[in-house]
Amino acid sequence: MKYLFIDKNTWGYYDDELKLLGDYDSELGNIYVAKITKYDKKLDAFFIEYDKKKTGFLNNTKFTKNLKPSDEIIVQMTKESIGDKYPKFTTKITIETENLKYTNGDKLTFEGKQKYKDIDDFKQKYTFTGIVGEDFFKQEKSQQEKEMNFIVKKIHYIQTEKKFLPIPKLLYKKNPVDKIIQEEDVDYLITNDRIVYRQYKGILNVKFDENYNYTYDNLISRDIIDKNSEIIKLDNNAEIVIQKTEAMWVVDVNSSQMIMSEDCFHELNIKALKKIHQMIYLKKMVGMVIVDCVREGDNKKLSDFIENEFCEPNINFHGFSNLNLLEFTVKLDK
Repeated sequence: MKYLFIDKNTWGYYDDELKLLGDYDSELGNIYVAKITKYDKKLDAFFIEYDKKKTGFLNNTKFTKNLKPSDEIIVQMTKESIGDKYPKFTTKITIETENLKYTNGDKLTFEGKQKYKDIDDFKQKYTFTGIVGEDFFKQEKSQQEKEMNFIVKKIHYIQTEKKFLPIPKLLYKKNPVDKIIQEEDVDYLITNDRIVYRQYKGILNVKFDENYNYTYDNLISRDIIDKNSEIIKLDNNAEIVIQKTEAMWVVDVNSSQMIMSEDCFHELNIKALKKIHQMIYLKKMVGMVIVDCVREGDNKKLSDFIENEFCEPNINFHGFSNLNLLEFTVKLDK
């Protein structure tokens, strides 16, 4: 089973175990239906109310030159407020997928070298303004459709929701689950946020539960406990201890006191590394990570597992140190 959850400002992704967990409280990229409150001739810009009692700044362009106070307009935040400066907005709404970047009122652009037939078929099939990435046509047709439908359904949602009161209001929250929805076949999304529910219900199966609290979700509660713990229990009374120092993350794999065979040592190390891999993402273990596994007679089997199943583009394995410690460096997306 694969599912996503959004609990207020916390989001997560479950795929047999809790894979990702993060917080998002940024308004950057959010889309609003706003109301013009004032035009400043000196600045040639508008002040807008973009949410209840929230003021923003909108430069005057060819798209806004006919606006006047009390007019309603769809805007997207491009820069958050800093100090006493208002956040900045644009009327050029952008919605992105891996290979598409829709922008209203823009021209159609194809990046890289594309086949004439692909371009012609695209123009015949879609009404689209923005950028089509070089890799869009390298995908299966079904994935092309999935990407385009993701954008089309969001545009439809925005155009529909803008008609309803209250105004001003938040229409669409930009958040990290978009990327997962596009890449994975998610079974459902559960949320306690009505705006999130509305913006995704046309895209995938969404469950709304105003009482949902991810910390009490039975499928992930054990993972949440592990995320918040320094000592994580494994099978056979074994455990891993994860500590953060100023310079690095240090992980110890401790076996039980019982006598174990060489194969059991290897099996324990594999289980420990799988749990460490999960914790790298949940604890955001960025930088140098040193792991002291249970000593095996031959490091080759462990190295093969690490190279084939542990390492990823953002997790690099640098081998065994002179003290037989595993050395990794990790760089995660913000």
